[in-house]
Amino acid sequence: MANELNHIIVHCRDRRASARFLSDLMGAEPPLDWGPFTQVTSSNRVGIDFADFMIAPEAINRSHLAFLVTDAEFDAIFCRIQERSIRYWADPMCAAEGRINHNYGGRGVYVLDPGHTISIEFITRPYGDP
Repeated sequence: MANELNHIIVHCRDRRASARFLSDLMGAEPPLDWGPFTQVTSSNRVGIDFADFMIAPEAINRSHLAFLVTDAEFDAIFCRIQERSIRYWADPMCAAEGRINHNYGGRGVYVLDPGHTISIEFITRPYGDP
């Protein structure tokens, strides 16, 4: 049997704000609430279920979500980042602010969700691509 990722749960400070932030950047369908989750669905049908902290906030590790996008999608996402004056970085350590990377001949950018508990990455080339 093939294994397909169906959904993940991402703990955050404000599930609705984090889900809206991501769906807005991606130009995706609005997030849907169900039970204790607010879900954004990726183009390959993986559910990203945002949940307010289910454990003590100090016990949460910052999450990381990475999306492989086309060059046109990257352009649109990056335009929305700039239009909204969202801080962005070229690296996961947030050391190169205001820059994008060009790893593997592509482009990549990192942003933080409104609660600063989720690092969101958009790349146009998978890591390790020749």
